Amino acid sequence: MKKGFLVIFLFLLFSIIAAEKLDLNRASLEEIKQLPITEKQAEDIYNYRFYINYFKSIYDLREIPSVDQKTLLKLKPMVKISHYEIEDEAAKRREEIYYLIERLGSNEGLQEGMSDVWEDYLITPRNVNFLNFDKIRNMPNVSPIDAAAVLKRLALNDTITDYRDLRNTEGISYYGASNLRHYIYYKEKPHDKRLYFDYQLKYNDTPYREEPEEMYKTTELEVENPSNSYTTNLWQKYHMEQTEPAVTNKLRARLGNEWKAGIMYSNNKGGTDLFDIDINDFTQYGKFFYGFHPKFSQSNSLNIFLGNYRVTYGEGLVMENTDFYSSRKTGFGFSKTIKGIIGDLSRTREYALRGAAAEWRSPKFNAAMFISSDYKDAIVYDSNGDGLFTDEDNMLAYITQTRSFDSDIFENTNYTMAPEEDAFKEDIIGGHLEYSPIIGSSIGITAYEATYDRDFVVYGPDSLRYLLMPDPADAEGKYKMMDSEIAALYSTKTGSYDRNYRRVYGFDWRTVINNTSLQGEYAELEVDGNMFKLGDDPKALVISSYTQFDNLYLLSLYRNYDLGFDNPYSRGFSEHQKFDDTALDKYAHTLANPLMRDMYINSAQAQAEEGVYFETRYQFHRMLTLNRAYVDIWERKADGRKTVRFQGELDFRPIYQLGLRLKYKHQTNRYDDDADRAVSKTNETTGKIRAYLSNYDLLELEYRYLNVWQPPYTYLTNDPEPGGNTIAQGSMLSHADYICADYTHYFNDNLKVKGSFIYWDGNGVSHWDWEDIEIDFMGEGGTKLWFSLHDKISNN
Repeated sequence: MKKGFLVIFLFLLFSIIAAEKLDLNRASLEEIKQLPITEKQAEDIYNYRFYINYFKSIYDLREIPSVDQKTLLKLKPMVKISHYEIEDEAAKRREEIYYLIERLGSNEGLQEGMSDVWEDYLITPRNVNFLNFDKIRNMPNVSPIDAAAVLKRLALNDTITDYRDLRNTEGISYYGASNLRHYIYYKEKPHDKRLYFDYQLKYNDTPYREEPEEMYKTTELEVENPSNSYTTNLWQKYHMEQTEPAVTNKLRARLGNEWKAGIMYSNNKGGTDLFDIDINDFTQYGKFFYGFHPKFSQSNSLNIFLGNYRVTYGEGLVMENTDFYSSRKTGFGFSKTIKGIIGDLSRTREYALRGAAAEWRSPKFNAAMFISSDYKDAIVYDSNGDGLFTDEDNMLAYITQTRSFDSDIFENTNYTMAPEEDAFKEDIIGGHLEYSPIIGSSIGITAYEATYDRDFVVYGPDSLRYLLMPDPADAEGKYKMMDSEIAALYSTKTGSYDRNYRRVYGFDWRTVINNTSLQGEYAELEVDGNMFKLGDDPKALVISSYTQFDNLYLLSLYRNYDLGFDNPYSRGFSEHQKFDDTALDKYAHTLANPLMRDMYINSAQAQAEEGVYFETRYQFHRMLTLNRAYVDIWERKADGRKTVRFQGELDFRPIYQLGLRLKYKHQTNRYDDDADRAVSKTNETTGKIRAYLSNYDLLELEYRYLNVWQPPYTYLTNDPEPGGNTIAQGSMLSHADYICADYTHYFNDNLKVKGSFIYWDGNGVSHWDWEDIEIDFMGEGGTKLWFSLHDKISNN
């Protein structure tokens, strides 16, 4: 294996030496910096092309003062000049940002709704001289420090006239300015009244992942017909082994920056196709919005939304409505969220808000209000014991179903719990107030109240175990300390109160001091405490600090979530999602209904944790970068398990055409007691080669090795005789390998094909692959082949 990789490496190296020359009319600044010239010469070449003119010949370099004849002769065999035709401004801009639009269009999950907003900014940019703090901070990879630096300069009645001027702004980072420039312009232009449309179609026929497949195969049903009766399962009954596509159709329109509208219909696997739905189906599963954004002055604006919308404030502890979970969501870099209210055409369904929202923004004050009325899915149980699931029965919790089922199919069966589609009506009213005394500093209050037309009732642990696991042997043997996370779910009816609502409130803050940003949020779920007294109800807290330099950033974060903080719209930072390691995860086959496992599989909430997280990135040299290294130390609240996790990535790029990456991960559970039989240790090492064989060919090779040292499965070590040993003995070591080859070929500037071949051997350890459009988690072992075709049909 090692010899094979050495041969491949040498082949790539020789191929790169013979690679095509760098095109100065198309090269990025980073690509130009890889040439054997000074950093100033590279910037001067890039700025000449960006601000003055495209190169017509290699000898145009002599018009740049810092490039002498000796430098020209040195560059001549390394570079080339392609022909460039002048286009109209809109077409030219689309050409410049095409790769960004392509990247945004492939985003899934958490960033899906935000990608629409960023794409709008790309097509119809804003004047940077009139943006407020949140508008700048909401741009991709722009930090609060960068936003404060721009506003502090504008507060001095200064004006930013071009990108070079933006880079000279005191306090702004290179990465902040280089990312911001794609979404802004600098001088006032004639009002753009053009109408823009875009349509997206996403067709996904990926098979069910292993967890849902196992869930459906263990959900048994009795089938009765005139000839005979027999037992089957959901997998067989609905022929789930056949490929069932999930199709998303999305149409958006916008008139300049004043109004936007959109409509979307997305069906999950097994759902009703767009061409077979009626108005009721669309009302239930479709999404739409209309947004109006009048500007009363350069510094005051109003945003009004009707239909579906997305709300995020603070650190996402009180309100962030998405169906998708993201681990280690710091709010910086690629894990940021858009603060405020935006139209929502994402695939979020369970936690979608539908109604009306308005947001007023001014330099000192921000205010927002939102109302929503919609039906939600839930786990219901036969609380009155009549063998039916009716509106009189109680609910356990919200659930996001992988595939929608109604509780009717489980009536008159042995199942006492079931997921129910549109089980209850949820009415929400909420708002946000924020005061900003100085640039970069603010304090805000966010709150919402959700009212329900049915009761959430969660029993105490002694009764809950038998409700979750009807078999007494399972209830007494498999209900563990971790399942206290299920028992901590919110109830609208208890022995001390009877209500029809859930109320969450909190406050957030932020301040920027020189090159450091401090921010945080505190939230409480009202249970039986005093609304005006802090700390007497289940609570959540996130505090973070972010310091940036030109080649370095330092991020530290502290979080602490109570076990009883059951806010379905909370999306705080965490390592694991809610219900990880509970019976909903580990013992789904013992549950009152295996479909309850969707509570864990599709959970979007953070698990109750307390911990500290540190992250950094440092560029030692233009060839060598420590790319996102972090360490996280935390304690899980449900069972007190203490864990430490480390990851580091080292990138080496000796020449532009070749990049080498080495990544290492380590995690230890129960690190505080090596003698504990629950101690597990995971190590993962990844090596990756990225090579441009030519201007049209990119090859990537990756090898990943994992080993996990963990307690053995008890069914492999227990004494088979009744009354024998039931304690796991010793430890076991699992190994896993992963080999991947990615190849991209550009036929021309508009057409490219990308493909990947993967071989993996899991041995009980999971692998993942970041495909062209989504992340795919893979099971025990196998091979996989995929490819994608990208075609830019026209400049429009």
